[in-house]
Amino acid sequence: MNNKIKISKFIEYINNNHLGVIDTTLSFKDITTIKIGGKILCYYLPRTLDDLVISFKYILKEHLPYYVIGKGSNLLASDRDFDIIVINLKNLCKVIQVDTNKFIVGAGINNANFAYQLAKAGFTDIEFLSIIPGTIGGAVYMNAGAYGSSMENIIKEVTYLTDSGSLITLNKDEIEFSYRNSIFQKNKGIITSVLLEITKANPKDLPLEKIHTFKVRKKETQPLSVASAGSTFKNGKDYNAWKIIDELGYRGYSEKGIMISKMHTNYLINLKDAKYDDMINLINKIKKEAKIKYNIDLECEWEILE
Repeated sequence: MNNKIKISKFIEYINNNHLGVIDTTLSFKDITTIKIGGKILCYYLPRTLDDLVISFKYILKEHLPYYVIGKGSNLLASDRDFDIIVINLKNLCKVIQVDTNKFIVGAGINNANFAYQLAKAGFTDIEFLSIIPGTIGGAVYMNAGAYGSSMENIIKEVTYLTDSGSLITLNKDEIEFSYRNSIFQKNKGIITSVLLEITKANPKDLPLEKIHTFKVRKKETQPLSVASAGSTFKNGKDYNAWKIIDELGYRGYSEKGIMISKMHTNYLINLKDAKYDDMINLINKIKKEAKIKYNIDLECEWEILE
């Protein structure tokens, strides 16, 4: 039985058992910020954690291909048709305060909205999240960060669905955080919630003012109103990726519907109807030149779905 038939049976199972919402009309072009990517056979939104657990066990039992997405802000997908189940966890967005400064946060919650609400409530350490596009689950997965802070600084535990269908919880030391990396990038499964520990702000901390400063700085230095997947390459220990790209002469460079931002050279912009292959070719071209000229191995920061 091929995947199309098996996934059609999954769709029937979800609908018959009222386990969430299915959409069969979308493409990755519709659900990613870079606006590139082929058709998706099944886009699935579980309504609750129980829905997700039940449906994920079905997926595992039937060996169905799946991919988990948040806001699609760090993803480049191929232009091919995808006979897979794309799972969006935006309904897993509960926040439970379990102690004075500890919160259990659903993986699907919007980073910026959550950071603003906690800052408004008088908490600090969370301000950097206000400028991280996407969801908490994706931020943990990538160990997202900005302006000297990252997820590893505020994480206590992460609960996730394993590839055997069991919910387990890992403490911070087990998550193997490093720069833009975590254990979840090699472990199969789905992050469902996180336990955060943050600090009650002192009057001098001014978390809302700090968020405002971060947002103004980002607006002044990054092209936010264009189709992109955020920073393309990771920074190294002794170099900034944007500077390498700039020194290679790529500021404002354009080809085949793609432009390298004049404002921030680590942003590759989809000007209009750019294709996956052309974006990958340009990424590889920059990597090759960086290696030849500087002996630097630039590493792409995006999730690539071929």
